[in-house]
Amino acid sequence: MAATTTTFDVGITTLTNVTAISRIAYDIRDMAEALEANDFLTARRIYENGKNAPQYNFLGDEMDEFLSLQKMGKAGIAGSPLADGDRGLFDEDPTFMFQMLGMANIGEPLSEVISKHAAYADAYITQELNDKKAGTLGAQSAAILIVSQYATHQLWDGLQDCYAVQQGWNPEADKTGKINPKQSFDNFIALYIGAGQTLAPDWEGDMLYELAQAGGDMFGTQNREGEANVNTEIKQLYQNIQQIMSERDFCKRDESIESLWGLVNKIIAKMYVPMVQLLIHSMYDDQQYQKVRMYALAVVPQLSQCRPSIQRALKSYLLDKQYDRVDMPRIVSLLQQSYDCLGFTCSDIGTYGDNKVAECAAIVRNHPIAGFVPKEPVQALSKIDLDILAIEQLFKFPSTTYNYMAQLYYKYGKAAALDDTGSAISLQHMARSPDDEKWSPYYSEYLSYYEEDYYADTRITTAFRDRQNVLKLSDEQRGAYIVSTIQYNVVLQYLMGLVGAAVQACEEAKVDDKAGRASGLEKWDSFAAIYIGSLEGTKSQGSELIDGLMIWNLANKRSVSFNTQNGDFYAKINDEMIDLLFAGQSEVSRSDCTNFEKTTTRAMHLMLLPFIQSTIWYAIKNANLKSESTSEDLAIGEVLAFSILPIVQKYDRNAEATIERNMARAPPGSSQVFEGPQAVADACFLVLQKLGWGCDLIGSAEGVKGCDFNTLARSSGYSRSRNFNTLLSTIVVAWFYIAQ
Repeated sequence: MAATTTTFDVGITTLTNVTAISRIAYDIRDMAEALEANDFLTARRIYENGKNAPQYNFLGDEMDEFLSLQKMGKAGIAGSPLADGDRGLFDEDPTFMFQMLGMANIGEPLSEVISKHAAYADAYITQELNDKKAGTLGAQSAAILIVSQYATHQLWDGLQDCYAVQQGWNPEADKTGKINPKQSFDNFIALYIGAGQTLAPDWEGDMLYELAQAGGDMFGTQNREGEANVNTEIKQLYQNIQQIMSERDFCKRDESIESLWGLVNKIIAKMYVPMVQLLIHSMYDDQQYQKVRMYALAVVPQLSQCRPSIQRALKSYLLDKQYDRVDMPRIVSLLQQSYDCLGFTCSDIGTYGDNKVAECAAIVRNHPIAGFVPKEPVQALSKIDLDILAIEQLFKFPSTTYNYMAQLYYKYGKAAALDDTGSAISLQHMARSPDDEKWSPYYSEYLSYYEEDYYADTRITTAFRDRQNVLKLSDEQRGAYIVSTIQYNVVLQYLMGLVGAAVQACEEAKVDDKAGRASGLEKWDSFAAIYIGSLEGTKSQGSELIDGLMIWNLANKRSVSFNTQNGDFYAKINDEMIDLLFAGQSEVSRSDCTNFEKTTTRAMHLMLLPFIQSTIWYAIKNANLKSESTSEDLAIGEVLAFSILPIVQKYDRNAEATIERNMARAPPGSSQVFEGPQAVADACFLVLQKLGWGCDLIGSAEGVKGCDFNTLARSSGYSRSRNFNTLLSTIVVAWFYIAQ
């Protein structure tokens, strides 16, 4: 009788039989032995045809062909032996998608990138197997590049399978074996450990487990028994998955999906650790110099889910040219800046050798976020922008699952999944948090305007699964609509809630002084962290324009368009905001609630100015476009306008009506912004003085003035809707702000 489980000597027994796939480790072993004997022909045959890992069909019958490393390496190509029909096997895998984006050159079409790089690992290994000077590099790279990619796919596949079970698929009744989350997760651990892996003192093996052992030995990241910390942690995480898979109604509950999402992300984050360790080792050790590109291929493209400027810089150092050791200090520094984004810490990496590369400094409570230094631990909260970036990146790829992985980023969040402190939250939590948002000074205005508590979340979830196209979005617009609704509606309302909650906490300090101050300070620092975002780094002006995704970045982008930069070439709005953030921090710390409330009000209204600029900007871009246009700008412009319309309506209903009829989707056959972008700008001006900020922070763009007094004076539409005295007082107040 065939075995129903597989046991590995390192203390793992699977729920299903994965002996066959685990034997791919012996192919790597035999390739290495052939290469050591200079038998390149045998090594290539093993790589291409397989030798030790039998394949079975869904009936359990052994097939004529072995599983081969080359088949695994080409699985990303549509139509290849292991592909899913006319789609690549990895098409819905976030890890694969980040890899493709990270290998692209600037401006290169994605279809060309996939065509060129879907089998990047096979291309690299084939080259090494034909280079007689490469030694055993071809065998080693099979584990580093192919097995790691295929193992990671099994994790994502298990998660996808679990979702299918939740939607009604019965794996017990499925005779094809296509949907089997238990098998997928067991395949992962079989590929990670591999057949033949031994315990101490030798720790001999050929797969990713052995790789982690090597990294742990070099960087001092082992436990008392000599097992690499990464291996201990991944085994425990896998066993947590096993526990879920052993439950009676596994995968049928939302909490099961959420738990699996967290476990999968934690495992993948741990898998990066030995790759980075051995990349550093290969850069430092002259005897390992030829391995730099191999490890760089495993690490650098994955940084496309982090700060783009860092990813591009590392790509230029390590992939676009041959590695030069003179660049090593800069490379290591850039890598260390990316640890937190990838989900591990400086202590996870450790110290290389005898302090050859020291352990980097951990992120502390007062780690700067752009020009602001928080007093509370809000770093995890600032990483909400990484989830937005991931969703934006995943939407660049076609999907047959309604972008399910992007949905999970929205629903559960990677930052929240990796955070063990409980301080990080998901984007959907932001969108569905009336307990936080009810403190917003504009809560009732948004509720009245949208006529529902969860307007943004409803729109986002509808857009994800809009089979009937209720929202009238093209495929090109759908992703832009979802991402911009998150950026400009969900985030904005949540931040206004934090402002109100911070003021309320300060007032409560009169009853409980210590607790009230701490809560108020935490809310205020949280406001700053989310306004700025982790992608801005630590420089006072923030990072490059290509990096950020939060309101800080929006202000910086619009400052270029509207000529409202300060002397350090970033937005005057952000310059003002930093002053207010520090002032508010000081006021709430000493329970000066009267001045703190004034500061928070000014900061909240200042935050609206980039939205006003951007509404005008997209009025300029969308002017005269037909409603049938598939341009992403139409969706983004509409979202931006509707993000501030509840506030505009509070102060001037005629201004709100003007913005809405120009920025909302026009009737079929009609033109967008039919009254012209200046009309939108004039409507925005009518509420500007109510917000307490002047025209100098708005500026003008492409001939459209944020404060065009001549146009306002001769605008019959506005003279009818407002009496002359009101208009005159508006102009006088505006000129007063300009004169300041």
